[in-house]
Amino acid sequence: MGKILIVDDSSLIRSVASAAAEEAGHEAIVAENGQKGLDMLPKHKFDLIFSDINMPVMGGLEMVENIKQHEEYKYIPIIMLTTESNPELKAKGKNLGVKAWMLKPFNKRKFFMALQKLIS
Repeated sequence: MGKILIVDDSSLIRSVASAAAEEAGHEAIVAENGQKGLDMLPKHKFDLIFSDINMPVMGGLEMVENIKQHEEYKYIPIIMLTTESNPELKAKGKNLGVKAWMLKPFNKRKFFMALQKLIS
């Protein structure tokens, strides 16, 4: 089916999210920060990106800003998977082109719904 990039500094979240994506029939690629996520873009054709916000080296919103500046990547749907519920951060994400905001702890059912909605 689809190829999904999961960007999170938590190895547990990367593991759980990639297992859930694979269970849903998708291929999952993981990166532990926004810079490593950006580095994956030329190597794969992603159908969807899940990203945390607060990460070392480069955070999720900075990664989104970089992605949206590239013609070949700017249409990849991005979902923030984070503990952040700050309305200002959500508004900034929306203005940058983030499609959805999912709060941790990881909810497998919501994750599957997002996959189904954005990759079909």
